[in-house]
Amino acid sequence: MRHRPVNSSNDSESLKPVQVTGWLLFLCLVLTFAYPASNLYSICAYTIPRLVVVPRSARTIVLLSIDSILVCALAVLSFIAGLKLWLVKPDAVRFARRYLLIYLLGNFSYFILWILITRPRQLATYAGMGWFHAAGPLAFFFLWYSYLEHSKRVRATYFSE
Repeated sequence: MRHRPVNSSNDSESLKPVQVTGWLLFLCLVLTFAYPASNLYSICAYTIPRLVVVPRSARTIVLLSIDSILVCALAVLSFIAGLKLWLVKPDAVRFARRYLLIYLLGNFSYFILWILITRPRQLATYAGMGWFHAAGPLAFFFLWYSYLEHSKRVRATYFSE
């Protein structure tokens, strides 16, 4: 954990630990635990059974495999970003911003690939996948990216960035 110099009563500098609190702590918890755990659950509860139990076309197998790889990669990056923020590591905010951008682009790319490969005929199918891979990630990205960009707490915690 990094320490920040603070003035003491005798004008010498002492070190005070940097605290990660409030919405910043919430973001750390989401990135470190909630997002990776929910993705692991999703893969184990939905993707693997869909690949194993019911015979699928080659297109479906490819899409589910790409989705699993993307989800695992994003979960690992999310864990690293959350841990770096939580431990107040150098360049943590920049890494978290990059993660958020990769998260957004990864979900958009998968959505476009899904459309190109499956060519669904029902609008409801587009809406469901669009919400999950476009609207939700876009909202998550803008919320947390703008928080990292404009938060006084983030600036105070990561003073060197």
